[in-house]
Amino acid sequence: MTIEIALTLGILLFAILLFVTEVIRADLVALLVLVTLVIVGLVPPEDSISGFSNPAVITTWAVFILSAGLARTGVAARLAEQVLRLAGKGESRLLTVLMSSTAAISAFVINVGVVAMFLPVTLDIARRTGRSASRLLMPMVYGTTIGGMIVLIGTASNLVVVDFLREAGMRPPGLFDFTPVGGVILLVSIVYLLLIGRRLLPDRKNPSVANIKPAKDFKQHYELEERLAMVTIPDDNPLIGKTLAESRFGRALGLNILSLIRNAGVRHVPEPDLELQGGDRLLVLGRLDAIDELSGRPVIMLGNDSPDTACLISENIGLVELEVTEESIFFGKTLVEIDVRQRFGVNLLAIRREDQVRRTNLRDIVFQTGDRLLFRGSMKNLAAFQEHEGFCFQQDCDTGKYDLAERLLFVHIPEGSPLAGSSIRDMRLATYYGISVLNIIRDGEEHLMPEPATELMENDLLVVEGRSVDIEVMRGHQTLIVERNPDIDLSKLETDSLTVVEVMLSPHTTLTGKTLRQLNFREKFGISVLAIWRGDRAYRTGFNDIPLEFGDALLCYGTREKFEVLVWEKDFIVLDLDYQEKLLIEKAPLAGLIMAGVLAAALLNWLPIYIAAIAGSLLMIITRCLSIEEAYRAIEWKVVFLIAAMLPLGLAMQRTGAAMLIAETVIGLVGPYGPTAILAGLMTMTLVINQFIPSVVNAVVMAPVAIAAAAGLGISPYPFVMGIAYAVAASFMTPVSHPANVMIMSPGGYRFSDYVINGLPFSLIVLIVSVFLLPVVFPY
Repeated sequence: MTIEIALTLGILLFAILLFVTEVIRADLVALLVLVTLVIVGLVPPEDSISGFSNPAVITTWAVFILSAGLARTGVAARLAEQVLRLAGKGESRLLTVLMSSTAAISAFVINVGVVAMFLPVTLDIARRTGRSASRLLMPMVYGTTIGGMIVLIGTASNLVVVDFLREAGMRPPGLFDFTPVGGVILLVSIVYLLLIGRRLLPDRKNPSVANIKPAKDFKQHYELEERLAMVTIPDDNPLIGKTLAESRFGRALGLNILSLIRNAGVRHVPEPDLELQGGDRLLVLGRLDAIDELSGRPVIMLGNDSPDTACLISENIGLVELEVTEESIFFGKTLVEIDVRQRFGVNLLAIRREDQVRRTNLRDIVFQTGDRLLFRGSMKNLAAFQEHEGFCFQQDCDTGKYDLAERLLFVHIPEGSPLAGSSIRDMRLATYYGISVLNIIRDGEEHLMPEPATELMENDLLVVEGRSVDIEVMRGHQTLIVERNPDIDLSKLETDSLTVVEVMLSPHTTLTGKTLRQLNFREKFGISVLAIWRGDRAYRTGFNDIPLEFGDALLCYGTREKFEVLVWEKDFIVLDLDYQEKLLIEKAPLAGLIMAGVLAAALLNWLPIYIAAIAGSLLMIITRCLSIEEAYRAIEWKVVFLIAAMLPLGLAMQRTGAAMLIAETVIGLVGPYGPTAILAGLMTMTLVINQFIPSVVNAVVMAPVAIAAAAGLGISPYPFVMGIAYAVAASFMTPVSHPANVMIMSPGGYRFSDYVINGLPFSLIVLIVSVFLLPVVFPY
């Protein structure tokens, strides 16, 4: 083994490790591989960026636009609805139509787009036929996956594999050269599903709200009644006159307000600015632990005097002012995201933005250029803080402009308080009530800037930054009257104007990793989230602070008008046919004609496929089948960069001999049994690797190996390369092996084991059919 081969394989293994651990995003890993290959001298700089002009990459992003055009004009959706309408109610016929129709459409439309279109349709069919969605969603997704094996443009990995043949100076397979074997794979898969496979499909009665309607069934399936309560506002409660937002039912108590009953009238999904009155009854959803902890005993008592700002500084404690610049780590982020106290050992006291000053509730404010931030910390920490690059510190710190005295309060912890024995971090006063502990006075001794782990004790006197109104809110929470397990018919939540709908994160979402609280979801969209379904369980409390993941399903409650607006948000898929984006139906014939023209130009060799795809994309935009903004949004840039940046690794494997080394290893193991055994070995290796790294990366790795193996045997590379293409596309066995698999996990309530049990037979079908037919269709 040469040093070049060792370096190439080392980079490959390191990249696989990063892909598996997901420490870094996949597209960034690919760019890291690209740069590393150049630095170590395995690939010349000019070749390292050649992937961005590669025909496979160009065709990939152009097909994204073509798919979006077909979806925006309703071509695919109309076809899906018409086909599935013919399916009837019999399960065998329904599964046959579902798999064959999704396969036919995804042969020409990116499969995650097909899944996004078919999800509401399939769920609607499940409801109308009385079936669990878990019986239909997995066959639907597997149909889209197999559809990618039928036509060259069906999936990006096909284009990548075929391009390696072009780079090797051989004629690449044509548009429909995938069809004979891919068609048989589809046929055998349907037969297997009808005879055996459907018996392995789970029949979940409570996977998610997507399977059930009307709302009266939510009690049975989501068990929401376990978290329901009726809360009454007493006539002397301090919350009277305050708005729902100011009353902090959600932030401090973790309760979701579903409706407000006042004077025999009911207000469903009350607005955050609605003022509370004595006698109001609130139907809430959530855990009552916080109310239980506060009720019946004093928590804190507001002091009569106010601290002086001099208590904020000492010989070792100081203040410093920072101006946010575009280079600062604060720019565009919140205090929670930066975690200033943990990272730098300083506290943020106030924010000054132009003429406005904020001194409380700072956690979720997004910092902007020009913001002045006032920090407090030890002299040592402040000195180290100022050394960080990108920070612009003000030499003359005028604390008077921040009016800190207005927000400084004395708070006493009485005997029996539930806060006694809790640490500052655990009681989370800043999070729940916007109250920050600055100093602790205990037994006559003042402790400045106590650590978050410091435990509070009875009779402690706290110097806090907050508002007296927030103390009143806490007192108001202590005297709430709670009726547990009220006799409420949840079906009455839905009216002519209000409904409960499930919403999913779309494949194009930018919201993964963010929480509902950070998104201000309720305030921004006017819709309440009742629960989040992830995997095979529901989160009914505390979900506002759970980072969202792709595939999460949100059980939402709001007016029908709000859902009609939400459907235009590209971050979400509304899983109800009544709320779908208005399609440009009048453009459907034109979009279909454009797509047919692209296929004809490629099939008849009038134009290379990548030029035909660009031309079709351009026509989609010029004819207004979709806008230029929609075209840019349709492109999965992560996939584009992933392919373009990983292609140089394929070149390095070919040029250094690393691909030949792997090929010789495979030949050495199964070579005595003939080329068909080698084909089976290569495909098996590809199927295994496919479960751990992105499929397009797998294509980049295995295609050179297949070509090298064929060269070593002196036979045609086509059976091996096509076998790799089919194996790479066979992403059945894990939810993470393809985004489409993740999209159905929550609506179907699938577990990881469901993918293994049902996906393994389909993977074996791809392997067996390919091994037997490829040598016939593409002779050695």
